[in-house]
Amino acid sequence: MLRSLEQRLQGSGFDLFHPVHTAWYNRVIQSEGLVESGALKTLPEPPTSLRDDGDADGEADRGDGCGRGDVPSPPCNAVLIGNTKSVWPSFVSWLATKAEEEERRRVSSDSTGASQHHDAAVDDVTHSSPFDTYCEETLSRTIQEVCCGDDASEVTSYELFWSNGKRQKFSTNQHRPSSFDGQSLLEGTHNVASATARRRYHCYDCKEDSFLVSMQRVANVTGQYWHDEDGTKLCVHPVYGTWTAFRVLLVFQSGSADDNHGSDKNVAVPLAPPACPCPVPEQELLEAKAIFDYALGMNLSDQDSGSSYGAQSDKTWEELCTLLHSKVCQGNDWDEVPESMKPWIELRNAISVGRNDWKYDDAQLLYHYTKDPVILNNELKKYPTG
Repeated sequence: MLRSLEQRLQGSGFDLFHPVHTAWYNRVIQSEGLVESGALKTLPEPPTSLRDDGDADGEADRGDGCGRGDVPSPPCNAVLIGNTKSVWPSFVSWLATKAEEEERRRVSSDSTGASQHHDAAVDDVTHSSPFDTYCEETLSRTIQEVCCGDDASEVTSYELFWSNGKRQKFSTNQHRPSSFDGQSLLEGTHNVASATARRRYHCYDCKEDSFLVSMQRVANVTGQYWHDEDGTKLCVHPVYGTWTAFRVLLVFQSGSADDNHGSDKNVAVPLAPPACPCPVPEQELLEAKAIFDYALGMNLSDQDSGSSYGAQSDKTWEELCTLLHSKVCQGNDWDEVPESMKPWIELRNAISVGRNDWKYDDAQLLYHYTKDPVILNNELKKYPTG
């Protein structure tokens, strides 16, 4: 099932697919005191006995599928899903299809002809947050289709923890939980295919139980990334460098749908993989840290005179994250990018690992930071129609 899911997601541009056990992440945030302080919450775990209580860094599995004490280890119960620059062509193709559909709809309702409606159709599909829509719709649909397939007989429910803090539950349970709000993306009962009609999935948003997951820490415990916790807060991959983005953490539950623990058999947590060594030269880290500190100064102080994007003297970390990831500003070319935003873009570029091969193209890079719809309009103008 996981192989099928990975292949399907790669076809949509989501080429980062890392199995992980939620216990690895929980140990890390507990050891850092982040759970006790209330900054982060633990993720659901399968019930365990004879679990390995070693340090948070863990050790490599011996390769026989067993943890310490020769207790059979379960497979990882979660997958971290993300993307490199590969997602951008898939997204633009999806956006072009949406624009053409909107244009045909406008033309069919008006006899004046398609030529007068193309720009209006493009403006319509680029008005809100089309990239976020693409990610959520594509990932939710693909995950549901695969997890409802014949290879998913052991899966009775799963949860999606989005990078924006949103939490969704998918369950075969025929009774909707009291928290169901009727506004879910995949509301109600879904029969994905006739071959899987017996598997009826409900989806509901857990608004009261949603919380932010530290995707960087999840990535770190997979052993595939180095996390610069003390300096830039960036995750660096030995091949892709800083040019990655994490979209959602998929957490599975096995066993009876009515069993909150997912299984009657308690097993040990598999040992976490070895930590990824730092792939960044020390001098680059110092230079990147200087850029990071400068970026904070531009956004967490009033030295910008308050006129530029992000210049707020009383912003908390949470408010700064919202500002950086949700604010729409002008910036379809570098000269138009607000001065207080430029250091955040330069920060990723300061790390040389992966920069030559995996750095985002200009349109993708500027759009992720500015959300300027003009960028999408320009991309669609280059895209072949019909």
